[in-house]
Amino acid sequence: MLDHGILNVPLSKRGNIDAQLDKHKAEQAAAKKAKEKAIKAEFNTNKAIAKELWNKVDKDLIKQDAKKRGVKFSELRDVLHDFVKWQPHKAIKVLPNYINS
Repeated sequence: MLDHGILNVPLSKRGNIDAQLDKHKAEQAAAKKAKEKAIKAEFNTNKAIAKELWNKVDKDLIKQDAKKRGVKFSELRDVLHDFVKWQPHKAIKVLPNYINS
């Protein structure tokens, strides 16, 4: 319910709405920063794992798969290497197929 009696009280006496807004904005910014930090940490961890997998990849298996798919070896190799750099979560899923057991 709207209290009509409070409408006659000056804004400065009702509470500092600017301070409340500033506090809310600061909380939102802190939450966003924490989320971005967690995402970056996960990305860096995945990238390190993907680089380890890339070092274990057998190039002959890439050549065989490229031939089977009808693409050049260099194209498939470059796509896989780009996964390691920019989409390490995909590289972690795909690269074990190119590692000799």
